[in-house]
Amino acid sequence: MMDLELLKESIRCKPVSENVPCVNRAVECMHEFLRVHGLHCEIQELNGRKILYAATSPGRIQDVLLNAHLDVVPAPDSMFEPEERDGKLFGRGTADCLGHAVIIARLLCDCAGKPGISAIFTSDEEIGGETTAFMVKQGYGARKMILVLDGAPGAIACAQKGILVLTLRASGKGGHASIPWCLDNPIDRLIDGYRNLRSAWPALPDDHWGDSMAPCILSAGSAGNQIPDTAEMVLNIRFVREENRGEILRRVRELTGLEVTVDQETSPLFVDENHPAMQLLRKTMQEQYPGREIPFFRMHGATDARHFARSGVPIAILGTDAGGVHMAEEWISIQGMEDTLRILKNFIGKL
Repeated sequence: MMDLELLKESIRCKPVSENVPCVNRAVECMHEFLRVHGLHCEIQELNGRKILYAATSPGRIQDVLLNAHLDVVPAPDSMFEPEERDGKLFGRGTADCLGHAVIIARLLCDCAGKPGISAIFTSDEEIGGETTAFMVKQGYGARKMILVLDGAPGAIACAQKGILVLTLRASGKGGHASIPWCLDNPIDRLIDGYRNLRSAWPALPDDHWGDSMAPCILSAGSAGNQIPDTAEMVLNIRFVREENRGEILRRVRELTGLEVTVDQETSPLFVDENHPAMQLLRKTMQEQYPGREIPFFRMHGATDARHFARSGVPIAILGTDAGGVHMAEEWISIQGMEDTLRILKNFIGKL
């Protein structure tokens, strides 16, 4: 049976990404659960954040590595008191991603004593996933397959876009707003630069699998009668090919004429859906859901799977029956958790 009490306890930790002590408490909760069930556990730490590695046998490289994160996005306090109704568990993190972490924990417990299965429970996916990147650098990995439980139900993600977060900065000459003709308003320069970029940005295809751009933050000025000296805009760009990265940066600098700073960059991820392990996973999922087509798809968003991109083994991103991610009514299906557990057990057994 699924360990709903572990999930409820994890939610009650309130492990919002920015609150390191609360996230660490969720990591410790998972660690204690797995330790008591006889799993081999290691705790690593990055900048005060705890990261849990658990395996059915000692060693940083196992046949299969699973991954889920234990941090969540902010929510009202009421969402950190889980509630069961209509076969679902409601609460912050049920779908993203504490419910998936509990599925992995149950899998490890059920397979304790059988070598070859491991998991990394990380603690900052919602704000960049540096703890996952750190664990990869420490040598944790897999010989056959990596499964990231942070995806859509009834489907397998085999690709996700790369990320560029850029700050555009315009500088000018500020002063009193009553004499704009005497000044050089950086807000105008920022707007003009962004307009040039937006006008030249290629249109997305119908399936949206192309390079996208979205302004996310505007910062300028501090008084209603004062023109500032600087103005900034943060852009979030998603790109589909690694070779596009340099061209995108060149285009942004050339078209805007502004100072451009790279705040975050992540490579795209591609996995061949025809790889035997990917096809075996698909077949196993179809056996669980007879008559349902299990598609491969490409994600516009990003998960911690990107940090495993150079692992040399296939990486699949999947999820369970859940919904309301980052919303006020977040939930996970209790039966869906059992179904996903069964899929993982059957797949790993075949692999």
